[in-house]
Amino acid sequence: MAADLPSTPLLTLRDVHAGYQDVEILRGIDLDLRRGETVCVVGANGAGKSTLLRTVFGMVATRRGSIRVDGVEVSREPPRARLARGVVLVPQGRCNFPRMSVEENLRMGGYTLPRRAVAAGIDRAYQTFPVLRERRGQAAGNLSGGEQQLLEMAMALMLDPTVVLIDEPSLGLSPRMRHLVFAALHGLAAHQVGVLLVEQNAVQALRVADRGLVVELGRVTKSGTGPEMLDDPDVRRAYLGLPA
Repeated sequence: MAADLPSTPLLTLRDVHAGYQDVEILRGIDLDLRRGETVCVVGANGAGKSTLLRTVFGMVATRRGSIRVDGVEVSREPPRARLARGVVLVPQGRCNFPRMSVEENLRMGGYTLPRRAVAAGIDRAYQTFPVLRERRGQAAGNLSGGEQQLLEMAMALMLDPTVVLIDEPSLGLSPRMRHLVFAALHGLAAHQVGVLLVEQNAVQALRVADRGLVVELGRVTKSGTGPEMLDDPDVRRAYLGLPA
């Protein structure tokens, strides 16, 4: 959990509307994310959680509203410009280069960086995810699902980001691998990044999150600290599969 978070948000969304073609998915999202903070987005399938991440990254156009990163308006910027501002997305599903080694994948994650920064990024990745150092020469496709997820998070960290958007990191993983991934998510706060997380395993995600948000029909309908959300009877019943 983050402590003594800065009062100024790193990422701010105000009245954000977005969608696909004629279908509006986000209908007025307000959200703040601070440096060193993990915020978990909870909601039913189709509520707009993944669309929210894609909109922040610029893959889905903002139709109305404001998205600011470190106080700078980015709602009209393309993904590449937001990436340069330190916003990275770890999408749902595998997104590595399976025939390349772990270290080659990390180098690809830092392909826009100077050589010295790439070396520093790889060292940072191995310190954060020691298992990747042990697997550095293995093909990414031969790693377990959990190890591949760690690799993809490490590839995102190569750019020394300020905002990390992560979509369903534990999807399809064994309980042991899920534990490994959630432990890694908990450790991201040490890098003083802001993490916006969408996760089907909401109970475990809220345990490592500083705050949780419920999104229903494209709007934030509840928010609170991780423990508050875990104790909320409506959230427990509707989204966590727990008794109220």
